[in-house]
Amino acid sequence: MNPFKFGQIVKESNFCTRPELEKKLSNEIKRGQNVYIQGERRTGKSSLIIETVRKLKKQRIIYVDLLEIKTSYDFLKRVVTSVISIGHSTGVLNRVFQKLSHLRPVASIDPLSGMPTLTLDSSVQLNPDSIPGILDLISSYQLKTKPLVVVFDEFQDILNLKDADETLAQLRSKIQFQSDIPFLFAGSVRNRMDHIFNAPDSPFFKSAIPIQVGSLDKELFQKFIVDKFKSGKRTISSKVMNPIFELCFDVAGDIQQLCGALWDLTSQGDILLEEQIPLALKQVFAHESKGYETILKILSSQQLKLLSGLARMGGYSPMSSQFLRNTGIPQASSAQAAIKRLLDLKILFYYENDYRFVNPFFRAWLLYKNL
Repeated sequence: MNPFKFGQIVKESNFCTRPELEKKLSNEIKRGQNVYIQGERRTGKSSLIIETVRKLKKQRIIYVDLLEIKTSYDFLKRVVTSVISIGHSTGVLNRVFQKLSHLRPVASIDPLSGMPTLTLDSSVQLNPDSIPGILDLISSYQLKTKPLVVVFDEFQDILNLKDADETLAQLRSKIQFQSDIPFLFAGSVRNRMDHIFNAPDSPFFKSAIPIQVGSLDKELFQKFIVDKFKSGKRTISSKVMNPIFELCFDVAGDIQQLCGALWDLTSQGDILLEEQIPLALKQVFAHESKGYETILKILSSQQLKLLSGLARMGGYSPMSSQFLRNTGIPQASSAQAAIKRLLDLKILFYYENDYRFVNPFFRAWLLYKNL
């Protein structure tokens, strides 16, 4: 069985240990400190949180994924659903009905899992005023013997809400009095997380300890990759791993995806060769090319020129005269407008003075297609 996991939360033997970060996060949780965890996409923030809480053993976790939320209804429904998931019992539902009766919750049984589910009446107007009741519901589950940890993942997307400022204010006003429950806020869009936690006019200004999640320790992660291949009687050297890490910009999830493709191309007893990497990339392209083609359909010619230039020349100086000349973009303002659009579409992100592809395999595909 292919041992490489990506695009999902991993734990136990599938989690590559991060000793310093795990220790720091564990200590903050034990003392009830609120923390915001910042890191670029697919660096393993969610897995770090889940695995750290798992190792604490006593703690129970309420995990709320806020990715791409658009409305207050989305936000409140996801929180309530996550609360219910920590205890499937009549008592849990009764507590929800008592605390949130004004939202007219409707209970039912999932026909597939047999577990209780709950929906909120869509005719009820949901707004940030409902947040205190939701947080009171959470605090009602706090037990000395089984303390809670509350996780809001992709927290920066709360800024998508029309009433984001009021929502943040309501959250902060309630959370500051729940000092016995550590709240962890994870996010992958640096400028938005910075705005929430570091802007003086934000309700969450200096309300949580920051923890930065970067690339995995290369030596530790390479050993982790070697051991995974060994489990299937395959051998890989650092000479082969170096171009994999470079192609994937050291991002753990992308490295595991490419290694998973290499695994599928090989058999027990094989020694992996650098020449097999392009074949593994073609396998990734086979799964993802429809998505790449969809992206191309929404891009203007200037945006595609800029992407192609970034794929070939890197993203440190896309407004330079040399870059503009090599890409055929007429002026710096055109490149700047294209970059803004590509950032908004989450095709690019900005990291340490470098414009990078959110998906490095899309970059490799552009080069492969010579676009």
